[in-house]
Amino acid sequence: MVEWNRNISKTYEISGKKIVSKKHQKRIFLRREQFFYDLFQRNPLIKTPEIYNIDGLNFQTCFIESEKKDIFQIPKDWAGVHSYFMKNPVEEDRLMINHDIGEVSAYVLGNIEIFGELGLVVRDRMSNVRINRNLKTILHGDLQQKNMVTFQNNNYYFDFELGGLGHPARDVASMIISNPNKKRELLAIYARHANFNYSGFEEDVDTWLMARAAQLYVIFNKREGTDEQKKTIKTKLSKTPKRRS
Repeated sequence: MVEWNRNISKTYEISGKKIVSKKHQKRIFLRREQFFYDLFQRNPLIKTPEIYNIDGLNFQTCFIESEKKDIFQIPKDWAGVHSYFMKNPVEEDRLMINHDIGEVSAYVLGNIEIFGELGLVVRDRMSNVRINRNLKTILHGDLQQKNMVTFQNNNYYFDFELGGLGHPARDVASMIISNPNKKRELLAIYARHANFNYSGFEEDVDTWLMARAAQLYVIFNKREGTDEQKKTIKTKLSKTPKRRS
């Protein structure tokens, strides 16, 4: 199962410049973050904050003053990223996580007792998962609204500790989990800007929505997440569509 990073972030000033310093648990998380910053320096499909310094396990970037977050720019940006790297695959690197729906399903089903009355819904969706495994691209891995800011009409993305390779529906599911009431709009914007055609994409998104929400629910239970976190994810789980016939 994918390791999770509990980083500690602080903002402070150095020589009059505002800096965000994020201390990682392990060097691999920091190296993965740097890998993706470097990737998007070479392929400027999206914007990332400027790296200020790397000191031990501290990853320091220049602070960006956020305006109101433009959530509808996220599917535009990442439809472009996903489409580009489908056509121009990067050489696989051990730093990149392989986001496999089968691994997530096994993890969720192995903890099915946690879900109570929702267990039947989760089991229905997560058993014998059907998804187009030929779609593979670069993924942010945790494309939630909290991992981006908007400044001067541009979105800046960070927290790539779960970055890797996999089905683009995983990133789209993360967008929707952050903004469940905007699902239709986010999917429509993504579809308009994606440069690949696959008629089953929305169903694959629903599958990853269930997988991602269920995975987070298990993690919150195992890591003693707050009651509010559990309640929020449980509500989203209950609204996730069942398997289509």
